[in-house]
Amino acid sequence: MKKSITALLLSLTLGISTAHGASHDDIRQILMSAGLTLPIQSITPSPIAALSQVRLTGQDPLLISEDLKYIIQGNIETNPSPAVAMDGRISTGRSGTPISQDHKAALLANMTTLGNIDQHAAFYHTHVKGVLWGVSSGGSQFLVSADGRYFINGEISTIENGQFTGLDQVFERTKNRHALSQLDERTLITYPAKTQHKATLYIATDINCPYCRIFHNKINHLNQKGITIKAIGYPVYDESVVPMQQIWCHADNAKRALLLSAAMKGINSTDSCQNTENPLTRNQITAHSLAIFATPAIFNEDGVLFQGDFRQSDDELLEFLNIK
Repeated sequence: MKKSITALLLSLTLGISTAHGASHDDIRQILMSAGLTLPIQSITPSPIAALSQVRLTGQDPLLISEDLKYIIQGNIETNPSPAVAMDGRISTGRSGTPISQDHKAALLANMTTLGNIDQHAAFYHTHVKGVLWGVSSGGSQFLVSADGRYFINGEISTIENGQFTGLDQVFERTKNRHALSQLDERTLITYPAKTQHKATLYIATDINCPYCRIFHNKINHLNQKGITIKAIGYPVYDESVVPMQQIWCHADNAKRALLLSAAMKGINSTDSCQNTENPLTRNQITAHSLAIFATPAIFNEDGVLFQGDFRQSDDELLEFLNIK
């Protein structure tokens, strides 16, 4: 859960106004039961049909879904691009799944002045009707209305049993599973399990990331425990780009694996190969949908991000994978 939502628990005064999708009293009751005590100035419809806007004193507004299950703290901003009619091209789908290609094409036609959103951007359905999660080709994340006319500078959190319960993890897992399924297996570096296979970990890694190096030193031990490691080349340091391209341009997985292990020890390959295409690009773009903030980013096959500590022992990793 965003800390800013927790910070809202201060003192409550309710304004009298109407909202669409849910009544004023419904919104008041759910916010009170969740512990909101910051003064509310007004509750009004927002430009996005399925969201009501709750204006607060001294904080960004809250946007609450018509089913009162999802909440966003942030402002709605108008897309500066010229509007292009969607002509019924808005798709529907399960939360965490990508929108249709036709819908994406219509969205991009509505984003012509936004240079960082192009054909490599990805858009996913969320649990909030009419609101999409998006990521630009450069990895910037955003929320956007399904018709592309409005952006929201916030994240979707959940309300369960009358309490704020944090970010929408069901959406995150479903989205991440889809992204992992779209990775090009041919350009992953795989370290297969050396005993009976029990689990797979995906790791976005950089050869100059100190924590990536710590994790990499554990790979052989994890392989012995039946864990397959699949490495996504994800350079975040400028000096990593060229040597990682030289590693990944080799077609043979075993050779790539040896070269990556050497590079993690500071030994860069002099055995370059002729490849005019950047072998990292496709999986880097796909991995943007995993919302990677830093390396190493470690995911299980179910799309769950590991947030424990692997540096001193493997205990938390094994527990994460349900391996005893």
